Amino acid sequence: MSRKPSSAAQGQALAEYLVALLVLTMLFGIAAGDDSVIDTLLTAVETAFSRLSTFLSLPL
Repeated sequence: MSRKPSSAAQGQALAEYLVALLVLTMLFGIAAGDDSVIDTLLTAVETAFSRLSTFLSLPL
């Protein structure tokens, strides 16, 4: 038999989720230097896709 969490427990969980989202937003969205983590990740994906398409276009 499960009991519904109390209102205080739900409020604490919401606060924890908000803090976690804030940390993730700061980690991924705000640049520590010239490039943010998201920019670096997107550049890596772009490079990998470019190399893959170049490889696939080579004759057999």
